[in-house]
Amino acid sequence: MASSLLYTMARKPYRIEVNYPQGRSPQYFLAKDVKFKGKRSKVKKYLGTKPLKPEEVEHYSHEYAFEIESRVAAKKAEMSSALYSADYLSFEQVKKIEELRFLYKTFTDLLTVNEIEAYEQKFEVHYVQGTTSIEGNTLSLKQTHDLLIEGISPKDKPLREINEIQNFKKVKQYRDKYKGKVTVNFIKTLHSIIMDNIDYESSGNFRRTDDIGIIGCELMVAPSIIIEEELQKMIDNYYNSIDNGKYPFEQAAFFHYNFEITHPFADGNGRVGREIFNYMLIKEYYPRLLFLGRDREQYISILKLGNEEKYGEMVESFADLILFQRAEVVKENLKKVVNPQKRDGQMRLTDFGV
Repeated sequence: MASSLLYTMARKPYRIEVNYPQGRSPQYFLAKDVKFKGKRSKVKKYLGTKPLKPEEVEHYSHEYAFEIESRVAAKKAEMSSALYSADYLSFEQVKKIEELRFLYKTFTDLLTVNEIEAYEQKFEVHYVQGTTSIEGNTLSLKQTHDLLIEGISPKDKPLREINEIQNFKKVKQYRDKYKGKVTVNFIKTLHSIIMDNIDYESSGNFRRTDDIGIIGCELMVAPSIIIEEELQKMIDNYYNSIDNGKYPFEQAAFFHYNFEITHPFADGNGRVGREIFNYMLIKEYYPRLLFLGRDREQYISILKLGNEEKYGEMVESFADLILFQRAEVVKENLKKVVNPQKRDGQMRLTDFGV
């Protein structure tokens, strides 16, 4: 027999649940319901056999918040993983990524407006510096921050490199405003923004020549005459696969590889492709991937696995990458939100890692 009293703290609805074992003292638990697509469960933390005062409930709600939220994420991951069909990732691998997804969503859901703005700004600086440095941009992380956030241009860098960074201000504005699916027009618009003030002739236009290759890749790119047709097939296949229960992360990784091999533009394919990959991830509530200059060889080697038709290894490598990059930092960020170590009475907005 059990009864419960709802207790809500900072958008984390916990309740005190009391069990009455026959012939024994009542048992008190801090509990939270878990719901996912019609499935229900709950997690509980044993608190003892003595009735709890309101201040004790508040204390335990803070003390055990991270443990409870982590267990909720794990429970949701188990529920969601059973709904997906993965071609290459094992059930356990899918579950790990799903757990990361729910931990990340819990973290961002608990942030205030100012906190989420500061966190996303910090991440964006790292992301932009990384995705451009893969293509040879030499601005440092600090120079990228100063340019994007402070509007201060470095004095010793080429105008092209400065524009490559600056253009991502407009990319973010477009991405944040756009709410729809990936489309051919969405892809062309991204390219036009990313290549603005860099290549006026090709900006937003598919390449018109087949005399082009991918450095380090012996595969032929798609003939220019069928680029739009190929992209539309890829888009349709992605969304049809999602609708039919295929695993979203796996499908996004495949789309990214196929996009890069199609190579629809004369220049800017990497930056556009990585932007699309991350857009697909955030639409499904996954954290975004960082593509850092220091990881360039690893990133290229992952794509080369696809060239060798080692698709399972390629997808597993992207899965390993997002787990390596984001799992621990998301957990640490969540700890800071649910049980902040206060400095001067408040947590600083810069305390979150990326």
